[in-house]
Amino acid sequence: MNRIVKRTAVSLFIVTLSLLEINCGGGSNSWKMATPAGKPAPEPEVATNQEPEAKPEVKPAEVKPETKPEVSKPAEVKPVVEGPKESPWGIASSASSTGTIDKWFPMMSAAGITSTRMGQEWSGMEREKGKMDFTGMDRILAAAQANHIEVSTLFFGSPKWTGAGWHGFAMKNLDDWENYANAMVSRYKDRIHYWEVWNEGNAGFNDGHNTAEDYARLVSAAYEGAKKADPNAQVGISVASFDAPYIGVMAQAMAKDGKPGQFDFICIHPYETFGAIGDPDGEIHFLWMKKVLQDELKATAPDKVNVPVWITEIGRPINRDTNESGVSIGGVTTPNDAGHAVVKAYIMSIAEGIARVCWFEGEDPEREQKGYGLLDVKGNPRPSYTAMKTMTTLLGETPTYDGWLALGADGRDYGFVFQGEKGPVLALWAPARLTDSITFSGDVQVTDPLTGMPKDLKAGQALALTNDPVLIIGLPKELVSQAEANKAKYFPWGGDYSAASTVSIEWGKDGVKNNGIFQNDPEATPIHTFEDGTAGITVKGDISHPVCLRVHPSFANVNTREYYIRASFRRITPTGNVGMNFRYEVADSHAQGPMRGSGGWFSLPKEEGWQTHEWHVTDASFAKMWGYDISFNPEQSVPFALGKVEVSTQPFSK
Repeated sequence: MNRIVKRTAVSLFIVTLSLLEINCGGGSNSWKMATPAGKPAPEPEVATNQEPEAKPEVKPAEVKPETKPEVSKPAEVKPVVEGPKESPWGIASSASSTGTIDKWFPMMSAAGITSTRMGQEWSGMEREKGKMDFTGMDRILAAAQANHIEVSTLFFGSPKWTGAGWHGFAMKNLDDWENYANAMVSRYKDRIHYWEVWNEGNAGFNDGHNTAEDYARLVSAAYEGAKKADPNAQVGISVASFDAPYIGVMAQAMAKDGKPGQFDFICIHPYETFGAIGDPDGEIHFLWMKKVLQDELKATAPDKVNVPVWITEIGRPINRDTNESGVSIGGVTTPNDAGHAVVKAYIMSIAEGIARVCWFEGEDPEREQKGYGLLDVKGNPRPSYTAMKTMTTLLGETPTYDGWLALGADGRDYGFVFQGEKGPVLALWAPARLTDSITFSGDVQVTDPLTGMPKDLKAGQALALTNDPVLIIGLPKELVSQAEANKAKYFPWGGDYSAASTVSIEWGKDGVKNNGIFQNDPEATPIHTFEDGTAGITVKGDISHPVCLRVHPSFANVNTREYYIRASFRRITPTGNVGMNFRYEVADSHAQGPMRGSGGWFSLPKEEGWQTHEWHVTDASFAKMWGYDISFNPEQSVPFALGKVEVSTQPFSK
């Protein structure tokens, strides 16, 4: 099922002093207190058609520390004298789970996690103006230090006395906001080195009215307050999803205010982009995120092109069949699927140069949506926990990326080589819904991340490769050399359309021809073949089944605004209405969502044969914030066929 709703992300959240429950408001980007204090929220409904899963090898008893961390005495916390770890292995947390960190932090440390992103909201720290209460933050740091976990945190939330609303930017109290940032950094500068400004201010956390220009001023005030306390403090900007255009607008607003480049790193939450990994070659767009961000910064903040990029939230919940925007992720996610997703998230992120990844989340919470955790609500490890521990064990605390390998039939398989604890490690998998057979010139050892168990593979012996990633050590030297030679080249999957003026996708009786355009959830639209031998995909015609398409990131640029779109349609039945809206992605600076309609309602004339229609847009920004760039959205329509879609930077010839 391919549903589209406004993003209702199960975003990780920062804890207030009282650990307020935050639940998703149905169909909107807003978050609110769902139940009165002291009353548990109802359990969310979950799917019951989950397939049996193999039990992970790691048991909770195997990773319990000898003594329980003492977190009730903040005064005992001592400054950490060493600098921050340059390690990618991070974890994030919901508000509820922050209350049980003494239980699950030891498990994270045992799995190789080196950092966490969590904290306490301003609204819970300065309830009365001028009186700061650091108790909650001290408690988090005590637990983290006891488990050798570095903490990065946020400046976030507005106290009631500001009148800004719970998650509105305190634009009338920027001096107070700056003082709060200064007080935080002054107290914790020896223990916290990275500070993120706000959580998803481009989405549900701006009380519905703050703009990218407001966010620029909010960031600048926090930046100045932090740097006064510690010139070495690293201050980052943060967006929901993968919203490169919002970052661009914010950077331009900073420059206009005479305060250009007041940020040190960028944080993204690409749930939707990551959701496409269930589709054939859905990895492509995830692998290009940093490059797209750099293209945006070249145009809007050129001095900041090379700032570090972090993913401070990413996840794949079990018992869900859609991504954070309601777009199908190709079936209900099982615990094993989530384990494979953990591996791909970290492997691809490190390969493209993302400095840190914080999986959402460590343990399922008591009072919020469940299914994201490496541990279930009772603290039992899921396959994703074992996968995390297997990765960190083989790749080490600070893995070095050596390069990529496009192996198998037509170079379609995804391979990434790293220098691990015991030499080169190859992470390898086939595209979704495809299989392959791989052999090596020498003996290797193949490890299933979900079990951590290695198996010997002799030279010339076939490895049956699926979309489930494996980790391979003992890699032949020629493959390591090949990967190293590829490192400076950009990823090859899906082609190179940097010199093209037009990209397309075409469906026929023999399947699909991707020429720079890819379809989300293709299994939802089976091929329909007409009597004359032509064919197209079957579009069901109701509002719940749009056709969503994404353009290869090498085509045009995130800052390209003008496009021409042409599509071919055909009636499957001679009667009935065939109608739709065409929607495309724009740069949204007001947190209203990235998709806009063009040209109004389009109805297909009652004629036989294939018919073509064109759209012309002048304000596009193809960043794939919600996992796609364009969509055809039918409503109250009979089923029809879609045969070909073209996207061009030039007008089509008549």
